[in-house]
Amino acid sequence: MDHAILVAAGTGIDNEKLSPYGGIFLGGIPQLKRLVITAERAGIKRFTIITEKNDSSLKEILKNDKPIKSEIRWHPLGSPIKFDSSPSLILQSNLVTTPTGLSKLINCNVSEDEVAILADENKDAWIKTHGESIEDIFASGGKAVGAFVVYGGLLEKAILDSMSLESWIKELVGRGSVKFIRFTDGYWMRLSSDEKSVKKAENLIFSHVGKTETGWISRNINSKISLPTSRLLVRTPLTPNMVSVMINAIGMLSGPFYALGHPVLGGLFLQIATILDRCDGEVARVKLMETKRGQWVDTISDQVTVLSFIIGVHIGYYLMTKNPVAIVLGGFNLGVFIFFLIWSFYFLAKYTNSGSLVAYFNVDKIIGDEHRSFLHKLIGIVRPMSRRNFYSLGFLIVAIIGGYPWVLGILSTGLLFFLIHLIEDIIKLRKLKPQTTFK
Repeated sequence: MDHAILVAAGTGIDNEKLSPYGGIFLGGIPQLKRLVITAERAGIKRFTIITEKNDSSLKEILKNDKPIKSEIRWHPLGSPIKFDSSPSLILQSNLVTTPTGLSKLINCNVSEDEVAILADENKDAWIKTHGESIEDIFASGGKAVGAFVVYGGLLEKAILDSMSLESWIKELVGRGSVKFIRFTDGYWMRLSSDEKSVKKAENLIFSHVGKTETGWISRNINSKISLPTSRLLVRTPLTPNMVSVMINAIGMLSGPFYALGHPVLGGLFLQIATILDRCDGEVARVKLMETKRGQWVDTISDQVTVLSFIIGVHIGYYLMTKNPVAIVLGGFNLGVFIFFLIWSFYFLAKYTNSGSLVAYFNVDKIIGDEHRSFLHKLIGIVRPMSRRNFYSLGFLIVAIIGGYPWVLGILSTGLLFFLIHLIEDIIKLRKLKPQTTFK
């Protein structure tokens, strides 16, 4: 199935008027654009958008929109229409959901006189279900999401008339030609005329965005600052890549402050950049602008920040003590970091379809438990400490407590173990020569 019919005219399954919702901004983008991109990511390549007569405002929303690659056909409500003799996905314009939420529905099978309804049995009653069939409407059961699969021919008369999804479904239920598909993944909500509806939808989207981050500190501490910041950023014209560069500019201040004899300020700027580092990804996911290029921009920006930190620590310690150990350790640590960058970027390009360093943790899946040494497993236990959301906070605390010597000592020890870890990864991968790639 590669065709979707977006109903942005007439009324929905709760008898709500659908025309106002396409142009509502939700999470920084118009609702119609959000719905089209969501369906595209679920596998849809062609769209028919049903609009009110003489309503050209929705066309302007998608005009010359480069991220949207699908073929789009516009059709005014009340005029005749013919669809292909194949099933189509039907979406009402006020539905907010995810590609995973639609995928099970898209993959279902329906006959030419049958409609499949995506329904969440955990929500307020809207339909009464029995097994895999629907017995009645407005009884005990689940809540219809606002997404359907049907052969287009069953919808043609409704589009020619007033297009009431509620009446249309009731008629089909009366004929016994409706079945339900359980909503099991992602989230869903339908926008309403309630003034708080958009805010509730944004809260829903942001709540799920926050769950995607890795690391306990990132999810439970850093998110308390990053999510409110991202809520402000999605209302600006800033792209996720611009946000990445801005965060990098803050993070790069870490090195100069360390070099100038202010380790606490250096650690503070590194921690601020780490907290805000979530924002570019959050903005990208909320505005549906995630790209592989964006992942690489984020990754490279992050590493420039870390590079500034490493160089600044050694310069600052040497200027303060004139101790040649700072130069020796500086050369070693910088060499390990550059080696890590070369190897990790090579790994991402060869073994993954991602530009995010989070994907490097797939190395364990490729190598397999049976091929990992005891030392590798031991290092693996503490490896979460190598995540920036952990070590940036740690270095800030260490800078406050012990200053340069402690920061330099812990940094050098950590990079030594990291080097051992990387060398073993390389040796194991060269022996296995795996063909598997991971996203």
